[in-house]
Amino acid sequence: MVDEAAAAAIARIWTDAGFRKRLVEAPGAALPDIGIAIPGDATARVVGSKGAPGDQDDPSLIQVVLERDGGYAYFFIPSPRSPCAQQAAYGMILARAVDDPALGRRVLQDAERALSGLAAQCRAQAEGPAA
Repeated sequence: MVDEAAAAAIARIWTDAGFRKRLVEAPGAALPDIGIAIPGDATARVVGSKGAPGDQDDPSLIQVVLERDGGYAYFFIPSPRSPCAQQAAYGMILARAVDDPALGRRVLQDAERALSGLAAQCRAQAEGPAA
């Protein structure tokens, strides 16, 4: 279950420009500050884009790509101020207020799924082909 306080921490990305810059430049170090722990043997990189040309945030759609032992997974962090970014990430608009925990819960759930998927890929590669 996703903790409400951790979900609310996602708002920091969109309210603290310095933190957003740090997230984009060093996601592996910044993600744990918002409740997303990256395994030490995994790397994280960020691909940012605009959800729409008029979006306030630059970027307004952050894609986090996780890589480990030849496997990869990804999740999205769209701005709550950008319905276009949310639709691009999820196919729906979840929130319009920066402090709405619904978006934070979705981001954390997506991150958990991405990390689980990455771990499963690594296990499958370590086990090798089935006999």
